[in-house]
Amino acid sequence: MDIAIHQTFGRIGIDTTPAEINIHNQNADLEITNEPTRIEIDQKLSQVHIDQYQCFYESGLKSIFDLIHDEAERSYQVGLEAIAKIVDDGNALASIENHQNVIPELAFEAGIENIDFNVDLMPKSRPKIWFDGYLNINWQNGNLSVNAEPKKPEIEATRANVSIYMLQYPSIKIDYLGQNVDTLI
Repeated sequence: MDIAIHQTFGRIGIDTTPAEINIHNQNADLEITNEPTRIEIDQKLSQVHIDQYQCFYESGLKSIFDLIHDEAERSYQVGLEAIAKIVDDGNALASIENHQNVIPELAFEAGIENIDFNVDLMPKSRPKIWFDGYLNINWQNGNLSVNAEPKKPEIEATRANVSIYMLQYPSIKIDYLGQNVDTLI
């Protein structure tokens, strides 16, 4: 008996699509506004003022007007003292009956000069010292503002896919090639 068997194996087909992710990220929009700090400085340079007028005056270094004024006063005072001495001497001579030695005493006093010595420091006053000048500083604070608008990322995703299918189905084919068929059972 001749039998022919033809067999076809099954074949599976697999199609795969890999997963894919695409991310597009855009930078955030930034808006920065900066107002700088301002400083205003107003100044007048310092000046030192020294007034030594009184010190010079006490040391005898006077202006012509002060010298004339002081000498006039001193002369007036010396004149008054001289008049007072003359009056006293005249009164002493007028009352000669009370004093028997008035003329020799007056002559003796006229011959003696009273000299007064004194030690003193000059000047007695301090000079007047004052300062002019100023410094003004005005601040105006600055301002910094930041506006940020973030952008969302754009995401594109493709899912992975596996597709399995029968590319070729299995089959068995049996053929009888002979001519003898036993039909008896």
